[in-house]
Formats: sequence, structure tokens, C-alpha cells
Amino acid sequence: MQPGDAWARVRREMSDVAGKTPGQIQRWWLSRATALLRYHARQSLNVAYRELIQDAGVDPASAIQTGAAWGRVPIIDKQWLAGACYDRQPACPGPVLVVATSGSTATQVLVPVTAECANRGLGDNFLRALAMSGAGPGQRHWGIEHRPDGQGQGQTGSSVSMTWLARHCGDNALVTAATEPLDDQLRRAVAFAPDTISGSPGFLNEIARAEAALHPVLLVFGGAALADADAGRLRARFPGARLTAFYPTTDAGALGAAPASDGVYRTFSETHLIEVLDDGGRPVAAGARGDVVVTQFDARAAPIIRYRVGDRATYRGWEQGRLLLSDIERAAEAAIGSTLVPYSDLRTWAPRLAARDPSVLAVQLVRASSPGQQREQPIVRVISRADGAELAAAARSLLDDFPQITAEIASGELAPALVEFREPPATLAGHWKIPLYADERTRTDGSRCPSE
Repeated sequence: MQPGDAWARVRREMSDVAGKTPGQIQRWWLSRATALLRYHARQSLNVAYRELIQDAGVDPASAIQTGAAWGRVPIIDKQWLAGACYDRQPACPGPVLVVATSGSTATQVLVPVTAECANRGLGDNFLRALAMSGAGPGQRHWGIEHRPDGQGQGQTGSSVSMTWLARHCGDNALVTAATEPLDDQLRRAVAFAPDTISGSPGFLNEIARAEAALHPVLLVFGGAALADADAGRLRARFPGARLTAFYPTTDAGALGAAPASDGVYRTFSETHLIEVLDDGGRPVAAGARGDVVVTQFDARAAPIIRYRVGDRATYRGWEQGRLLLSDIERAAEAAIGSTLVPYSDLRTWAPRLAARDPSVLAVQLVRASSPGQQREQPIVRVISRADGAELAAAARSLLDDFPQITAEIASGELAPALVEFREPPATLAGHWKIPLYADERTRTDGSRCPSE
């Protein structure tokens, strides 16, 4: 395949989608989704999904032509997929990639995908996000690949997207890894003179702080949400550059992009059937919030069929053949004692401390075991270049937002809270991907509990 071929395909597909009505897209979706369901019910080498839909009374031979009929198909999630062991027994023959979820999801899961599925869902869709933003293969693209330190198994979605970018832009692509020394990356980037820069919000802000001689016209960020203060810093450092938000998930591919800097994501109708459902599994009305549930059409190695990705979003209707989402947030929760802490609250911690000291890069809530007391202990871990009594007091006060935690500390059910300061990784390797929550309790045999 020659450089540019995927770009041409993506543009043809975008034009085709733009010419369809929502009803036409939905009928097209159901046809493709039904074919995928039948594959996993009849030809899959892993019987887990076949048994699931049989227990639900779904007949894969029946035509699914309406939303009501599609609504009878079971909704699955990360826990179900992990329990079905598709990473060890993929549903299709032949080689597969095993991708690993990372970041702030409640449960890590390893998902097998075929190369075609990965390249469509993460590769093509990354090019699609660039094309939606007015970029193309003739521009010069710098992409920063994220791979968390210590990840021993699986590829990340960033790896797939950046590999695809390099393949289809040839000499017009520069791909570096977040784990490389920042100074080395900046030297290469300045010599390359990119028109676009794609990376995590944290890494883009490190680039902005470095004040290297870079003049991009487009910044693409994915994975984490971009705080208003960070967006302001990027706009001030790179005046005139557009900001595009990319909505990737490693396990279910990339779902959409917000190229207009308005917080509204245009979802990728070409590769995914996307639903926003209420607590009863019913579609929400325009303007309402619900769970994001996706079907990825090329998913032959594992059944990403009505798969709850763990995010919530507001459904905004349709525009030019694309379902619109906004206000995307993780729905996972952390646990300390008997308290459930929403991730939406944890995401405010780093900006609140950074307002006191700009060297604060991340803040993590840790569920630990107190030494010798065998009680749970909450720890606020601050990733920062600075420490001190004032910053420690501010970090400890973050727990005051949760009266149940402070009450359990006062009653002795929880050990007193601690504040830890840790230096940022030497290479700034994906520091924005430091999980918001980690379970580091020890078992009775002294081993660590697995962090979710």
C-alpha cells in the first residue's frame, strides 16, 4: 500500500457518510452489526458470546431491522470480556494483536484484535480526526506515542495510531515515544518543523512549557480531558493553532473527534454503531446523559458488540451522518473503606493543587494498608517537582470533600490519611496517564492486591 492510500479511502468514506440521513445510517449500522453478531454466534472459536446470547434468547438467524429488536441483544462490559478470556482464546483464527487498556478505566482488560480491526478503528480513525480538522498527508505531522512505563503486555491504542500515521505519511511523519528524553524529542521536532502535533494533554503542555521553536497550525490531544487552564496555555503558546480532541478507547477503537473546539464529538459512523443508554438500557433523548455503548464492526477477534466502554456522555442528536456526543466522562469509581469516590471528582485534584504550585503534574488517590495495623489507609500521592507543608496540607484537605472518609478515619475504621510526594518520571513518560486511583493494599501473604 502506497502512502496516502488510507487518506483517500478515509476521505471517500467521510463524503459518503455526510450524504446519508440518520435513518439511512441506522439501517446500515443494523445490517453490519447483525452480520458481526452472527459471526460470533456461529463461527467464533470462543463459545462465550454464543452462550451469552443463547441465554438471552436472541436468535442470530432472525433479521434485526429495528432499534427495538437490536435492544434485546445483551450489553457487555470490561468485566464480562475479561472473564471470557478472549485474550487467551480469540474468536477468529490467525494472528492477532493484544491491546491493553490503560489510563483511568475501572478494570484493565486485554483485548485481541486483528490487524485490520486495529488499523480501521485506531489507524483510519486517527487519520479521520486529522482530516476533519483540515489536515492531510501533505502536511508534516509529529505524533507522540504513549506507552506507560512497566506495561509488560499488549500494545496501546496510541501505538497503533502512530504506526498507521507513519505508514501513510512517509517522510511527512515524525513519531517519537513519550518515554524518550524530552530534549531529544524537541531537537528532532524543531528540525522537522511539524504542521500538526498529536499527543496527550500532559505532553502537549510539556512541549508548550519548553518554548521550543515550533509553530504548529493544529494540536490534537487524546486520552485525557483537556482542562480549561491547559487549553488556555496551549492557545497562548501557539496562537492561531486549532485544538482537536480525539476520543480513543484502546479496547473498542476510536469513537470520534471534536475538530471545532466546541466540545462536541462527531462520532465515526464508518466503523462504530454508538448508543447512549439510560440505566434501564433504553436510548436517551437528545440533550440527556447516559452510558456510551458501542459496536465495532470489524471486531472479529473479540465481540465488541453493545459494549459498555465505561464512559458517560450527553447525546446531542445528529449532524451530517454522525451521532454527536459531548461532556464525555469516565463513569468508574474509586473505593476507600465504604466510600465510593467518583472519578469526576478525582479529576479535579491535580488542577486544584496546580493552582497553588504549577509544578504539580498529577494527583493520585491510593487505597493502601497501614503498616502493622491491617487497616485500609487513604494516601494522596502528589506527583510534583516541589513539596512542603503548605502543599501537603492542601493535598490532605482534598479528602475533606468526602465526609464519609473523614468520619471513618475519626472512628478508627480507616488509618489516618497520608500525603506522599513523588518526583515526576525522569522522561516525563506519559505522566498524565498516571491512574487517578490505585489499589495498593497488601494481602495476608504480603503480596499486593492487583490495581484495577
